[in-house]
Amino acid sequence: MANKITLPSGATVTLKDPSTLKIRDRKKIIKASESEAGEMSKAVALGDAILAMMIEDWSFDLIIPSVKIESIDELAPADYDALVKATEDASTYLFPKLQDNDENKADPESPLDDSKD
Repeated sequence: MANKITLPSGATVTLKDPSTLKIRDRKKIIKASESEAGEMSKAVALGDAILAMMIEDWSFDLIIPSVKIESIDELAPADYDALVKATEDASTYLFPKLQDNDENKADPESPLDDSKD
């Protein structure tokens, strides 16, 4: 079920239900982040790709990010941060091995490090 949220600016956004996402969505996110050099740039591209995938509709006078990703650049920082927070479930759903939990830390195949260095 879609989720409608209100951002700090008062704008509303309708987000997809993360359980409707597919492997093709994961691949799109990975490809978006691979086009960037540098870890911070990759992280921003990954976050923007997730937002573009998750936003179904919004009250901004901007084209939704799935059609024009640059629309994200016009958001206020507080709205952007709220959207990133609101879409964390999608990241967890698409990338369950990246969850920071004891099970994944103990898994030798997990990219999480369980060392206490």
